[in-house]
Amino acid sequence: MMTMSFATSSDPKRQRVRRGRRLAQGYAMAEEIAPWVRGAHHLADVGCGDGTIAYHLSALVGCEVQGFDVGPATVAPIPYEAFDGVHLPAESQQFDALLLCYVLHHAQDASALLAEVARVLEPGGRVVVYEDVPATWFDRVCCWRHERRWLQRTGPCTFEMPRDWERTFEAYGLKVLARRALSRWRDPTHPVERVAWVLERCLA
Repeated sequence: MMTMSFATSSDPKRQRVRRGRRLAQGYAMAEEIAPWVRGAHHLADVGCGDGTIAYHLSALVGCEVQGFDVGPATVAPIPYEAFDGVHLPAESQQFDALLLCYVLHHAQDASALLAEVARVLEPGGRVVVYEDVPATWFDRVCCWRHERRWLQRTGPCTFEMPRDWERTFEAYGLKVLARRALSRWRDPTHPVERVAWVLERCLA
């Protein structure tokens, strides 16, 4: 199901600026992710938000994309389906690449969601994960503020240290291929420590 939704605003200029910023941020993320999923044919963006990352990746990588999120619609013109935050409306081994961009800390059952990720990903497929990391007291304050901002929409957040996430990934057959620390200043409004992983679905 392909949907498009454009928010309205009493200030059209401000709305255009915000939309332009979202598109630019989505393109920058897609450029960063593209080398990690090069060669993918069917990519899922779980927790896709406005859909701009998947939209740009479809052009950069030349793959089919599918967005999933808990909202009723997305902004970018990509195939999109709403889901309940755990159970993905997709067939087993349907995708050979999957994104979880700042999604796991919002999941009310991250283990159940990762089990679904493993189910819908074909053996040898890749998962790209971005997460906020509560490494210092400053990071924990940032995470607390982020949770308060999202509490009414997605519920309580769960932030983990990298090794804790990696133990969970491995429990669901997702092998860590690479881990990369990211600058906290890529978003000055939310200057938390961040980590990106590239995972591979184990063959057996």
